[in-house]
Amino acid sequence: MTKQKHLKQRIRARMAQTGERYTTARRHIVGSSAVSASDTAPPAPGQLHFPGIHPETTTLRILLANAGVRAPHTGEYFTEPMVFGIGGGIGAGVFSFFYEAHDFASFYIAGRHLWQDNRTYLDQAAQRFGVTATFKETGGAKTAAKQLGDALAAGGPVLAWVASAHLPYRGLPDYWSGGDYHVVTVYRLDETGALLGDLLDDPVEITAAGLAASRARIRKQKHRIMTVAPTQQLDLRAAVGAGIRACYEGLAQQRIKNFTLDAFKTWARNIHGSRGKQSWARLFPPGHRLWFALTWVYDCIEHQHTGGGLLRPLYADFFAEAADALHDDGLRQLAARYAELGQGWSDLASAALPDDVPACREAKALLARKEALLLTEGAAATDEIKRIWTRLDELQEAARSDFPLTATDCGHLLSDLQQRIRRVYDLECAAHEALGAYLQ
Repeated sequence: MTKQKHLKQRIRARMAQTGERYTTARRHIVGSSAVSASDTAPPAPGQLHFPGIHPETTTLRILLANAGVRAPHTGEYFTEPMVFGIGGGIGAGVFSFFYEAHDFASFYIAGRHLWQDNRTYLDQAAQRFGVTATFKETGGAKTAAKQLGDALAAGGPVLAWVASAHLPYRGLPDYWSGGDYHVVTVYRLDETGALLGDLLDDPVEITAAGLAASRARIRKQKHRIMTVAPTQQLDLRAAVGAGIRACYEGLAQQRIKNFTLDAFKTWARNIHGSRGKQSWARLFPPGHRLWFALTWVYDCIEHQHTGGGLLRPLYADFFAEAADALHDDGLRQLAARYAELGQGWSDLASAALPDDVPACREAKALLARKEALLLTEGAAATDEIKRIWTRLDELQEAARSDFPLTATDCGHLLSDLQQRIRRVYDLECAAHEALGAYLQ
């Protein structure tokens, strides 16, 4: 039995016990302290790998563990929920863009603290764990390869910025190239290839040239890498409090309102009954553009490295663990709030692709299947993942001339989504107020 199969068995056993879907059960299993080197293939002697839910959190968790940083309340390596919460927890963002020349409109929902600035996010998170993050960047490929090689030779894995469309095992279509910023853990790089950690149950091997190409494509970050080194002992209560405060302030005090909770209120206004420049009536009329938006509402909330519920359930898991560690009923109450909020987000996502519409039901199943295949099978599932992408593209193209909902049905759907967004926004504001009250 492979270690990957052992991990999958544990996930499926939880599914049978709780009735949870695969991604929810996996979030609980891979984020817990129970997952150790015995559950996954070790990258190399003395190195640790953890599967994960969220890229930046998982890579930071791996770097902390390999640097010897342990949680003071358990003596074990930090869980993903604790790394996520101390790292700043959740954030907010909603963006729509319309490219008239290409008849294409895009839509994106963000859910992580400082989602727009990975370097600052990781740097500040590292500081809360008592470690110093060191970043290196360069515009040259040769220098980039040397910097990565030197960092690996110094000991421990390295966090690297990449374009996920150029990681062959992900099976992404070519049109994703350049718009798919991502981070991975690099465990090894030599003449035989590179060994990466990328949320998957086990590390995955790619060619050295493939890694170089994926690093070079993200020009804004200039072949950026990050390493960490412990500098001081961690005070858990202080770290938890600092992470919560960062979340609280980030949700309300950004320079651009689209980076705050107000983004959700604006989205509710635009999705139905608006005639403004950002109205869905203008950006996403029935056809391939509305199809894209509806599938992305579902995918961003449930499957784009969130573990479901736009990362709110992962944040709830953080509060629950911190409450036990610090014997703090206030944190336990916050856990309940964010669990409820996560369910609200998941209900909203599911409603965007109604199950009684065959094409929507198929798209929902395909998106869930694609994520499960990537996380559990990795490179072995690349061909099937590519076939899923092809089918998703076919469904979007079919919607161009034969949208699966009537105009009246579209109006009802968008009105329903508007009400759901408003309810979720109200829950977000109430939870945010509770964060502030806890910090007083």
